[in-house]
Formats: sequence, C-alpha cells, structure tokens
Amino acid sequence: MVEHEILDAMEEWLDDYIIQLEADTESAIDPIETALITVRGQISTLQSQQENICEYLEKGIYTIEMFTKRNLALEDEIKQLRESEDDLLKQKSEGKQKEAAHTQIIPAAQHILESYPILTLEEKNRLWKLVLKKVTIYRSPDDEITIRLHLSLPK
Repeated sequence: MVEHEILDAMEEWLDDYIIQLEADTESAIDPIETALITVRGQISTLQSQQENICEYLEKGIYTIEMFTKRNLALEDEIKQLRESEDDLLKQKSEGKQKEAAHTQIIPAAQHILESYPILTLEEKNRLWKLVLKKVTIYRSPDDEITIRLHLSLPK
C-alpha cells in the first residue's frame, strides 16, 4: 500500500515539475544575460572615457594631476564592473549546472515509473536512490497515510 502511494506521489510530482520547468523556460528574458549586457556596455563606455582623457592630456586640456586622478577613478570603476561581470558569469554557469541536473532527473524518474512493474526489488531500490534522498511517511491515528518525498534536486 505504501509503495503504491509513493508511486502515485512520484507521478504527481513529476507532472507538476515538468509543467513548472516548461513555464520557467517560456520566459525568454534571462535576467543574468541582461545584466551581463548592461555591465559590458558600461565597461565599454568607461574604456572610451579613458581614451578621451588621454586625448585631453595630449591636447593640454588636462594636467598630469587631473589625468592621473581621473584615470585612477575610471580604473576603479572598471575593476568593480569586471568583478560584477565575473559574478554574473558564475551565476550563469551555476544555472546551466542546475539545468543539466533537471534534464537528468526527469528521464530517470520517468524510467523508474515506466519500468517499475518489471523491476526486481534491488533494481527498484537502486533507481529510487538516484532521484530520492528519502521518503517520510506519516500515519494518522485514523490510518490516513501522508507521504513526503525528499528529492535529490539541485538547490
């Protein structure tokens, strides 16, 4: 009876999870990519400003002190933007790792559910360990069973 309830709960979770992933992928705007484009644009602008202050120094508009002060300020801003760009690239990489994990767990869960009736007990246990950390079963005093699946998903 418990095994049947676990199968039902897993099927329900899988259906909901697939729907949720499809809804998440439908949004065409990637906020990390948008932020990367913005940061890279700001870096490009600051680099152009650096080139301009070199011209100002050559034309005599800036003194060496003014040039040095402005150049240091621009370099600091560029450094901060490069750090932001690195952080965004890390976030993007982590997102791709999560996406890869999602694409692996769905077929594994589907395989388990489809082939469950013909598997041996050892095979069932081995396959469940691929997608589940644990299963918590609550039994109320009036014999009502509640099952909670703890899945092996990326955070």
